[in-house]
Formats: sequence, structure tokens, C-alpha cells
Amino acid sequence: MRRGRWVFAISAWAVCTTALSVVGIDKVESIRSSMVAATSGGRPSAAASPSSSPSPGSTQMLPTPGGTVAAHCNAGLTWADYLRPATGFHIEDAQQGPAAEYRVTFKTNGQEVRVVVHCDPKTLLPTTEVTLG
Repeated sequence: MRRGRWVFAISAWAVCTTALSVVGIDKVESIRSSMVAATSGGRPSAAASPSSSPSPGSTQMLPTPGGTVAAHCNAGLTWADYLRPATGFHIEDAQQGPAAEYRVTFKTNGQEVRVVVHCDPKTLLPTTEVTLG
């Protein structure tokens, strides 16, 4: 009778471990796929109309050596929708917005990229000033 309990316990453990591994691998693959899609530079709105020019108020992807800032202009203020550091970089400092200018610093070992985003008064689109340090 005792031997049957051990066989059952080991079998139950093996089934649970296998099930958790399958679920974990599926989740990891899902996360990896979404990260690859995010870092591949795919922009659905740009892909839908590649020949059209950006419209005022629309979110613009602003790539820099330290990462990408997605921002838009509204009522003369700069709004940062999200930040995505480049591989190896992290966000060292980011300003709370909206504001006339939005500032963010991306940093990696030995390199710092300071980005200032502001709205162009003529086009009403966000533009960047990048300083490497």
C-alpha cells in the first residue's frame, strides 16, 4: 500500500511539473513575440498609410540612439505617450508631463543620451533635440 502512494505522488508531481512547464513556455513565447514586435520598429499607423504625412496631434515615434520616445502635441504642450529604451539602455530620468518641453535621459554603461522633445509651432508635431554625453 505504501509503495502505491509513492508511485501516485511521483506521478502527480510529474504531471503537475509538465503542465506548469507547458503553461510557462507558452507565456514566455507570448512575451517574447510581443517584445520582438515592439522592438522591430513596426508601426501599424505608418504601415496603413505610408505615403501620408503625419497629422497634428497624432503620436509620432521619435527614435534616438538611447531609445524611442512616442509623443504628440496638444494645445501647445508636449505629451509623451511612452518611452522605449534601446537595447542595453535604461531610463535614467524622465520628466512628468505634459509640458512645453519633455525631457528624458537614457543611460547605459559609460554613455548618456539626453532627449528634449518639444512641439514645432509651424507643424504642431513633436521634434527632438538629442545630446550625447
